[in-house]
Amino acid sequence: RYNYTNKADGSQEAELVAYQVTNTLSVRVRDVDKTGDILDKAVSLGVNQGGGIAFTNDDPKATITEARKKAVADALAKAKTLAAAAGVNLGKVIEITDQNVAPAPMPLNAKAFDAARAAVPVQAGENSYTVQVTVTFELK
Repeated sequence: RYNYTNKADGSQEAELVAYQVTNTLSVRVRDVDKTGDILDKAVSLGVNQGGGIAFTNDDPKATITEARKKAVADALAKAKTLAAAAGVNLGKVIEITDQNVAPAPMPLNAKAFDAARAAVPVQAGENSYTVQVTVTFELK
């Protein structure tokens, strides 16, 4: 860690005042009911920063594949409606692109856990996957 002093010429001088060590712990918990107890234990062992807690599926491929199929079907239905409204017909598909959007994990602050004497409450929820599909059609 450094202290920075501003000099008269506009530059800064850095003085080394301390060293800081950060340890990172990564844990995979399969039983959500035990997550609160695990967080409490980590805090009692000295963990004072937390973050990057994410609830994920072990293998979301099947779910994302299904989302892609539904997105393409939705794009096709919308394209047919728009083409009919414009008085044209859809031709062959020229291009298909997709984008898989995953939400960022919500960080937690482990210091907040110190105030609670009971296990930190952690509840299971649901994961959401978003697939955005763009389909370009030939018009007839």
